[in-house]
Amino acid sequence: MTVTMNRVSASTLARQVKVAQPAVRSSAISAVLADHPDRSGVTYRELARRIRNALLEGRLAANTQLPSERTLAEALSLSRTTVAAAYALLRDDGWLVSRRGSGSVLQHSPSASPDAFAPFWGHSRPRDDTVINLTTASLPAPAEQITAAVTAAIADLPSYFGADGYVPMGLAPLREMIARRYTESGLPTTPDEILVTSGAQHAWSLIVSELSAPGDRVLLDCPTYPLALDAVRSGRRTPVPVGIRPGAAQPWDLELMTAAMVQSAPRLAYLIPDFHNPTGSLMDASTRRDLVGAAGRTATVLVTDESLRDVAFDPDLTLPPRLATFDRVSRVITIGSMSKSFWGGLRVGWIRANRGLVERLAGVRALGDMAGPILDQLVALQVLADPEPALALQRGRLQAGSCALLGALAEDLPLWRPTRPSGGASLWVELPGPYATELARLAPSAGVAIVPGPRFGPDGTMESYLRLPFTAPPDALVTAVRRLAGIDAQAAAARPALPQRWMT
Repeated sequence: MTVTMNRVSASTLARQVKVAQPAVRSSAISAVLADHPDRSGVTYRELARRIRNALLEGRLAANTQLPSERTLAEALSLSRTTVAAAYALLRDDGWLVSRRGSGSVLQHSPSASPDAFAPFWGHSRPRDDTVINLTTASLPAPAEQITAAVTAAIADLPSYFGADGYVPMGLAPLREMIARRYTESGLPTTPDEILVTSGAQHAWSLIVSELSAPGDRVLLDCPTYPLALDAVRSGRRTPVPVGIRPGAAQPWDLELMTAAMVQSAPRLAYLIPDFHNPTGSLMDASTRRDLVGAAGRTATVLVTDESLRDVAFDPDLTLPPRLATFDRVSRVITIGSMSKSFWGGLRVGWIRANRGLVERLAGVRALGDMAGPILDQLVALQVLADPEPALALQRGRLQAGSCALLGALAEDLPLWRPTRPSGGASLWVELPGPYATELARLAPSAGVAIVPGPRFGPDGTMESYLRLPFTAPPDALVTAVRRLAGIDAQAAAARPALPQRWMT
């Protein structure tokens, strides 16, 4: 079957809201208060503060519809008066908008300081060699393996000189190799279901441009990969963020994601279920299965980015099946790449989808990029022919970096709360307060370049978080943490004040 791109009608969605999913998600608000089990003394001011902080920290996304006063009161074992007063305070300061027939929707306060929520668009590579660059989560190359692959690829290149060199779908041997790897992992795939691209970002941009239109909604887990978000914004699509909880047993809230698909009717959903960038979280098998089912019921095309799947460094970890394994109606598109697991300089990625969609995307690709370089694809083919030596080296580097970074944080910044991933390339660190942007502004003066949490979401939230990659050498990571510890208090004290005349 091919992907059906017809949008579900409004009336159908309304019926789904009533039958398949409750319109009010009190469980999401309950999760916000999970760290505060004692609710007997919760006042309306305290409840409002916690809801607002959940928005600022990314645990609730902007445009989230809150439960009714009665429903939330019952879920939290509070009086309806308490909830009503909390909602009133949030409305007074602009954090909540209530409309008849539409419920109450979270938003950023228009009176908030713009600097408090301004997206941080990242640094270019620091020119000063003394600055430790922690803005990219990419490893150096496995030099020996890449050198050998390049030598073999150059020797093979003359065999292609007799053709014109334009292969929009990608070299046949490389497509066969990629398809074989999927099949061996439990996901049967044929070469005509593979389109070779110039990296994962190129693949995602193709999908966004062809399978959605300006104004369409695109669901993303939040936080998310910043360049994936940029592709959505630059195409004038509307991002629909759904917060994940990296500290929870299952970070992806299936109820919340299903409700977002039902209520916002996104054309696409972009997810990173394998060592999620930036949190390192891993989606379990049951959530994958149920999520694919929910996407089918709401006519949402799931795009799963597996660029980090090959860099699990916990030897005891058994990876859950690929998301597309649960797909029975061709609604899952898979993106892969050489960049994160091998080297960023290998600009080779791919799309796995049904044959008709692959041919369609290849036609779109030819309009702006007639075909990928033959030599680059030959190098990728050589690496994938025997990938384990390179992957073993990269996994070892990541494990060493993760251990060094976690140890340094525990020693020098014990109030910071990092995730502890079993794969991937970064930690998602919760700060003691919402001052990540200010810390990022000060960091270069201390000899470190970092990216704060707001860069990983569409709506200025997550000021209490930052991403710290562990792709640099261990000694550099330890030094970077020590330098950040030296400016932590200064950054916390200098953060812009929020408009909180009643919330403390």
